[in-house]
Amino acid sequence: MDNILKNLKELEIEDLIWIITLFTASFAIVSNKLERDYLFTGDLTKQKKFKTINITLLSIAFFIYLYFVLLAYSRIKMNNPNTSFKQMRIREANFIAAILVLLATLIYLVTSILSDDNTDIDLLA
Repeated sequence: MDNILKNLKELEIEDLIWIITLFTASFAIVSNKLERDYLFTGDLTKQKKFKTINITLLSIAFFIYLYFVLLAYSRIKMNNPNTSFKQMRIREANFIAAILVLLATLIYLVTSILSDDNTDIDLLA
């Protein structure tokens, strides 16, 4: 029964993540429009806005992927004698994949923050 309740709680969190993903997709479209406007006009305020949105979205993605790393780790730590060798390898592969996605997001976030284009971002001030 505890396992069912735990799975239901995980699904509730994943539902929330999907809702957040819908909002982040909307903001990514806004960011792309601002970047397009910046490319046509050279308006630095538009560049500042789209970079701030992108950094915010990457930060949100980082924490979402961190949740999945922690979830995958907890699944590896569940020591059930009925778990097959194949299932354990799948859990370990999921954990490695989650770590790699988290690292990729972190690298992309840091490079977005440190990009050298003379734009001050509100998040860093």
